[in-house]
Amino acid sequence: MARGLLGPVYRVLPQGAKDLLAPLTRALREAPAPEVEPATEPVIAPAPVVRTQKQLHDIDWPTFRDTVLSQRHNYKGVFIQNRTIDWDVPLFQRPQHICIAFGKLGYLVIYRTINGEFDDVIGFRHMGGNVWLTNSSEIDSIEGAVRSIYSTVDPTPPEALADFRQKGKIVYEYIDHIDEAVSGATRLKMLADARDHAFGSGVDFIVASARMLENEALAKRPRDEVFYVPNGVDCAHYRKDWSQVPLPQEYQEFLARHDKIVGYFGALAPWLWYDLIKDIAEARPDYGFVFIGPDYFGGSENLPKADNFIWLGPVDYRILPAYAKEFDVAIIPFAHSDVARTTSPLKLFEYFAMEVPVVVTSSMDECCAYDVVLSAENAQEYVQAIDKAFALREDASYRSSMAALADRNDWVVRAQSMEPMFKRL
Repeated sequence: MARGLLGPVYRVLPQGAKDLLAPLTRALREAPAPEVEPATEPVIAPAPVVRTQKQLHDIDWPTFRDTVLSQRHNYKGVFIQNRTIDWDVPLFQRPQHICIAFGKLGYLVIYRTINGEFDDVIGFRHMGGNVWLTNSSEIDSIEGAVRSIYSTVDPTPPEALADFRQKGKIVYEYIDHIDEAVSGATRLKMLADARDHAFGSGVDFIVASARMLENEALAKRPRDEVFYVPNGVDCAHYRKDWSQVPLPQEYQEFLARHDKIVGYFGALAPWLWYDLIKDIAEARPDYGFVFIGPDYFGGSENLPKADNFIWLGPVDYRILPAYAKEFDVAIIPFAHSDVARTTSPLKLFEYFAMEVPVVVTSSMDECCAYDVVLSAENAQEYVQAIDKAFALREDASYRSSMAALADRNDWVVRAQSMEPMFKRL
């Protein structure tokens, strides 16, 4: 014991003290080590890891590498989605949809998660088709892949980007204007710096989800390195028969009280125009207004407290169409801002797939580009547009136009527009 304790102390002593202690330390080194009595207490084995039902089917990196990745020659290519949001968030977003679409096109798809609030993968989990979910950093070693990073996520360090570029191609998905309402004040500079690094040849390709964002990218990068890829829709998902999914009693009772339903699904976020929502609900007390979606930053507190208004909270994407099929008219009431001008809402194309007329704020350029969409500058115009939308709901040719638009904006079509990136590996 003395020998074990003396070592750390001896090393920090001044040289003079070390000289005085030299005979003692020499004797300790030469003395035989004392015998140690065996431990009498039983050794307690660590508790076994209890896995959830999903985790029982997860596989480790060597297994994935040897049984899945080793077969990459049977796929059109490898697409890796770097960390963005959890896969199993209630409201599916662009990253999951793009990955599923690439899987349908015959690519091996790997989606990286940090196992936040909704994911719990241990290693690799098969999500169906050609798509795998993982929390494994081992995928960073994969060569010959196209990797996607998002403008809204804490940036990948430049040195890591450079390493990835040695192994394959990187696409920077510029999906939102860098704005405090979207990303929060504390992250603005960090995200703006990451965008500037991407624009300054830090990545191989820029994918812009809106024309304004595309123009920003084109001011810095050549045409063949910039792709315009708006959001889209899984048409098949919204066109299923959802009649067998039970709706909450509260929702059923609300629907029974109102013959005309105006609906919205999506985040209750700072970019919504809450004053306008209150005004249009008050202007049409005979219409029922249904809002579905998670509360971001207390947005639900700004919703109308009225008999003709109901907020159902978040609804899982897997059954969302069962709720939304009750909409007669859909709205996207963003406040006038740069966020509105640069947003390509998934819900626009999802409304198209359901053949529901849509009314948006007039500054939503990506939505107003489609002539079937109704727009309004203020609350009065918004009410008039909703009234007109109810009439259009009964127009068969109008509904057919919306269905055709949905088909042209399916997520598979979006993924196809990104396929040229793989040819430049």
